[in-house]
Amino acid sequence: MKKENILGLIVYLIILVFAVIFAYAVLATFFPHTGLSRGIFILYVIGAVAVGILFNAILYEIGHIIGAKAGRYNIVSVNILGFCFYRAGEKTKFKFKGFDGLTGETVIVPKEDAEKEPNPRLYLFMGLILYAVEIIVIVILFSIYRTAENGSFALNTAYFLLTVGVVGAIIVLYNIIPFRLDTMTDGYKLTMTSNKVNMQAYNALLKSEYYISQGLDGGELPTFDQITDFTADLNLNKVYLLLDNKNYEEAEALLDQIIDNKEKVGQKTYIRTYAQKIYINIMYKSVDEAKAFYETVSTETRRLIFQDKSMPCIRTYLVMSGILDKSRSECLEAIKSTGKAFKNTPENRRHTELVLFNEAILRVDEIHPEWELKSHLLKESSKSKDSSKK
Repeated sequence: MKKENILGLIVYLIILVFAVIFAYAVLATFFPHTGLSRGIFILYVIGAVAVGILFNAILYEIGHIIGAKAGRYNIVSVNILGFCFYRAGEKTKFKFKGFDGLTGETVIVPKEDAEKEPNPRLYLFMGLILYAVEIIVIVILFSIYRTAENGSFALNTAYFLLTVGVVGAIIVLYNIIPFRLDTMTDGYKLTMTSNKVNMQAYNALLKSEYYISQGLDGGELPTFDQITDFTADLNLNKVYLLLDNKNYEEAEALLDQIIDNKEKVGQKTYIRTYAQKIYINIMYKSVDEAKAFYETVSTETRRLIFQDKSMPCIRTYLVMSGILDKSRSECLEAIKSTGKAFKNTPENRRHTELVLFNEAILRVDEIHPEWELKSHLLKESSKSKDSSKK
């Protein structure tokens, strides 16, 4: 199991334990004093949790908005529990959209006319500051109302507010974890942007993603010699551009730069980067060169590539299995997760991934036409076509 997944499980386990302790040590003890039936009390708790999720999700994104403005950024979109508000010209529009986070996501881009380098730390930290204000208010109100008579509206309000605050604490706990989990938390981003190079890389990454999403010309994509997860991800954007332009030699050089700094990036970044290198060697070099390089790939690395259900790893495992290992069953096993993996691919990389995956299918089909793999070719959607022009 990957390090990020293990850390994620630990964090979710801590959250679960915290919630169970609060439920049994506080809410269950409070129940006899509410004057409510068991059924009504369950609805009371569900309502408090729902209000807690909604209120704290909104509060946290308000913190992001305030921090972004103070840090010299423009707001691209604000997503709260899938309700996404975004700018389209001079108008604010709405759509339902997924997000990278626990309860929401505020997408930002550095201001072009900023006198100083935009600083993301207030953007990342302001949600915690607003929660601190929230919890101070809740503690004051709880202290006032908790002495009210049993069954009174005031007493029930006190514990309702306390539950809202605890839900907020869970959201904050998740967001301040200084590790990369299933999403890049604010705590992780704060850690990563603690030095100037990472801060510049982060801003460059935000600009790059914004230009691509808006169909704007962002000029030459920058690359960084100092490798971290942030700079590696930015360099991988350049790799996709190079692969699009069939500049495999320069793409491989950038991949090698990340691979040579294995200890400075997460396992997910490393294994997907290594998969890209294997793909280039098998697809675009001679058979002898491909076989010679493939022999240097450890069994553990091959296993990790198979387990990582991302497009780079799927297409790489496909050509490994079809061209070198000559296993139709392994090819079909690799293809199984293509739909979900493609959907989870960042929009700015989808067109290139579609082309590369289809190239892999066609290459294997050319060698083994009897396997009938052409039915698994990905089709270009209108959205992918639009994205490819950006």
